[in-house]
Amino acid sequence: MRQPVRILGKKTAILLVLSVMGMLVLSVLWQGSAAVISHSAEGHVVMLDPGHGGYDPGAITAQGVYEKSINLEIAQKVKEMLVPSGIAVFLTREEDIDYAPDGVKGKTTKKQIDLNRRIEMANEAKADVFVSLHVNATATGQNSGAETFYHYKSESGKELAELIQQELIKIPGMNRRIAKPGDFYVTKNTSMPGVIVEVGYLSSLKEQKKLQQSWYQEQLARAIAKGIANYLNLP
Repeated sequence: MRQPVRILGKKTAILLVLSVMGMLVLSVLWQGSAAVISHSAEGHVVMLDPGHGGYDPGAITAQGVYEKSINLEIAQKVKEMLVPSGIAVFLTREEDIDYAPDGVKGKTTKKQIDLNRRIEMANEAKADVFVSLHVNATATGQNSGAETFYHYKSESGKELAELIQQELIKIPGMNRRIAKPGDFYVTKNTSMPGVIVEVGYLSSLKEQKKLQQSWYQEQLARAIAKGIANYLNLP
């Protein structure tokens, strides 16, 4: 009596495992096909640029909070939110690196080499938009809120910046700032519409705490992703 039951249990278990594995394989294949079909139909490419990295930390607080880390965390969240729509999303860096070769001296020279490589990456990917993510800081520590900048000669950049900023100000408690023109190196030299999104101020103690929280980063990422999707005329 026991032996047949044991044999049946093994067979059942094997069949169950094979069945589950088969379903997982089909699921992966279906998701991959769906993503390819969706992307080929839309053809949208987005380059996200987590500002700073490597030798360049960006803003640093007295508590040891690094801007470059927050920039990367939010960029990764924006990517996660855009990819399901069939958009090809690339990051200029996926880790804490920069693109200045070893041995290069001079802060300005290293920075220009680093920025030029990020611009090249966007051009090589034939990106539709270039969105550089940063965190602001001031000496007084009184400023707060997100703001988006575009090159003053770019109408398409202005449109992208305004659509992102319109979503950012919907976040509860966010200052109602408007998109602003500027003359930043990356937005001036990209061949596609480019914007700089300053997601907040590390110099504000209240905002600094929120910027380190995953739930707040997700709110910022969702607003940025929605603004990009609106620019690309996606539902």
